[in-house]
Amino acid sequence: MRLSGFEKLSNTRDLGGLHTQDGKVIKYNKLLRSGRLYFASENDIDKLKNEYYLKRIIDFRNENEIARTPDPIIEGVQHITCSILKNHVQTITKEKSISEIDFDYMKHVIELMDFNVEQATIHEYPQLIEDEYSIKQYKKFFEYLLEEVDGSTLYHCSAGKDRVGVGTLLLLGSLGVSKTDIIEDYLKTNYYLSTRLEYYTKKALELHLDTKYLDQFPALCCVKESYIQSIFDVIDAKYGSIEHYLIQCLGLSFQDIKQLKSIYLE
Repeated sequence: MRLSGFEKLSNTRDLGGLHTQDGKVIKYNKLLRSGRLYFASENDIDKLKNEYYLKRIIDFRNENEIARTPDPIIEGVQHITCSILKNHVQTITKEKSISEIDFDYMKHVIELMDFNVEQATIHEYPQLIEDEYSIKQYKKFFEYLLEEVDGSTLYHCSAGKDRVGVGTLLLLGSLGVSKTDIIEDYLKTNYYLSTRLEYYTKKALELHLDTKYLDQFPALCCVKESYIQSIFDVIDAKYGSIEHYLIQCLGLSFQDIKQLKSIYLE
């Protein structure tokens, strides 16, 4: 996998170079996973257009998130909204900066999770592949991917770790990437988001927050193998394999999976 080299997009990376179990490789400049693009610099946008040949953006965020931090309009690039989760209520004042909004929201989430973020996440993660609405949206994601474009497709959520992480699991699984390599890619997010954890930790210390908040930041800002394993556990128990999940729940056909491999592998 190629390192991104972006200025303001900390968790944007090309899936190209990942090997499949049958000896093929994901093509470079075809599939990019990312967090939100709101902070992209002019150089970042230029890199996406001219080095990664970006042609399509698929946004996994909901309407509230998009309104707060909209994607930049990039000439010649198709933008598709494919919200994986329904809108949730935000009670954040508009006067606050984007960083403060995220910080306040994270505190709220920690409280909702009863100060046990890891266990709550393990419990809630499988909803991304079992909730009827989310299933329909991931199905749309694959339908878009089956429409080949002359360049790369970038898909993203907010941080690029949960909705994108699960979507990437399904995508890599459809292409025949091993479970070990899927988990390895998933955990790379911690490297790319390390500055995010540093920011929130520093902010918490400045505000003299109770350590019960501070202790939960790593589980919320980063990803853990236990999170993605909870998805594998459900898929293995109920469907036997990612391919069977895609066929039974998302309605893909064997021909669809063959077509995905034809488009994205070499």
